[in-house]
Amino acid sequence: MEWKIDPAHSSVQFSVRYLVSTIHGRFTGLRGPVRLTDATQGETPELVSFEADFDVTSVESGAPLRDKHIQGEDILDAASHPEATVRLVTLSKDVPPTYLMTVELTLRGVTRAVDLVADTAGPLPDAYGVLRVGATATGRLKRSDFGITAFQGLISDDVEFTVDVQAVPASVPDDQLPPAN
Repeated sequence: MEWKIDPAHSSVQFSVRYLVSTIHGRFTGLRGPVRLTDATQGETPELVSFEADFDVTSVESGAPLRDKHIQGEDILDAASHPEATVRLVTLSKDVPPTYLMTVELTLRGVTRAVDLVADTAGPLPDAYGVLRVGATATGRLKRSDFGITAFQGLISDDVEFTVDVQAVPASVPDDQLPPAN
């Protein structure tokens, strides 16, 4: 069955050590297709594929000046690379409903494979009767793998991140979904 990401209920969060504490942030407005196996009554559909695009200028870290810096040439270079993409490459079932997956993450125009662990849920109807499925995937990457090398020694190379996705059937019109911001 064809689904699509609900941007208002999906995001990518990150955390990275800066000097003596950890900075947290998130990107919003994820969009893209999700494909699940067809399931009969009482069965849980299985994830087949997904791809999520998001605007890197949607970054929110709780400090507007820091957000502007993260968007800048030193970190994400949003002027040259305004979008990032997460695309499923491989998937294997661990202990249901957990999956081990490898995604291709494209950031700053650089694409690298990243391993994630994902927990899935649904399908369940929301308060308006719209069927929803979801997943939370967590992983770790090295920012230097994406050409982000500014401030080495001040900002950790290791970045923890989480992708939270809620999807609805592709047939649900966008104007029936809440706005992303």
